[in-house]
Amino acid sequence: MTDLNQALPNRKIRIRKTGVWPGVFFYLGGLMLLAVAGFIGVWQAPGVVNDWLVASDPVAVPDATITDGECHARRVVFVDCSAHVAYEIEGKSVEHDIDLMFVNFHTGDYEVDVVRSASQPNRAALSLGLDMLWNRTLVDSALVLGIAAAGTGLFAGGAKSDRSRRLARRESTLDLREVKVAQINPVLGGKYVQFQYGADRKGKPLLALSRFGGKEEPYWLDGQRGMALAALPEGASVPVLLDAELKRLDASPPEIATIAERLKGMMAGA
Repeated sequence: MTDLNQALPNRKIRIRKTGVWPGVFFYLGGLMLLAVAGFIGVWQAPGVVNDWLVASDPVAVPDATITDGECHARRVVFVDCSAHVAYEIEGKSVEHDIDLMFVNFHTGDYEVDVVRSASQPNRAALSLGLDMLWNRTLVDSALVLGIAAAGTGLFAGGAKSDRSRRLARRESTLDLREVKVAQINPVLGGKYVQFQYGADRKGKPLLALSRFGGKEEPYWLDGQRGMALAALPEGASVPVLLDAELKRLDASPPEIATIAERLKGMMAGA
């Protein structure tokens, strides 16, 4: 197996450009997802808790009125419903705005009644909300936890990105290695190159993204544009994908020319 590190000069080298987004973009995305999770929780949790309390001692309210009742299907299976209900208890008028969200493949209208709590008559719910109570509890919990987990994952990704950038930009002993390019996606002003740099304990590929300018290309180690050259800084876990002209390395032009010549000779003899 060819030792690509023999192409490097005998000194520590800094990487000028990593092609990795600063962590702040991940943090902003994480904050947005956590805000969405919080919004869903604030929007749905009070109604779910209320309906569990009503479900513990339900009483039908046959003389209640329901106005502005409507349901909308989102992405086929997500249904959100809203309605305004009003009824009287001992001569006092009680009104509630009710919002529900659940998963259902039902098409068409829903028939609903108003149900209140026997012990707390001011608490009211729709019969549809009680019928879908477990559904709503699981769906709302899954949405909040799933979106919050994704937001937390972005924070972790931002920390990992900042660490990779920090380690790459200090002088260290680099470890050159081959990585497999998975795909190249054009973006405004350049391209994103996704590459596999290893596998986790379960054998799942470890993937990373590197941004290149419009005229930049990875340093290809084969003629099929499948294997590229990357450099792993000392102490880092994610390598930096190098460019075809090796300008990402903080080396002098004569050193870069020597590195390129050595790599060319290694690839020819491989």
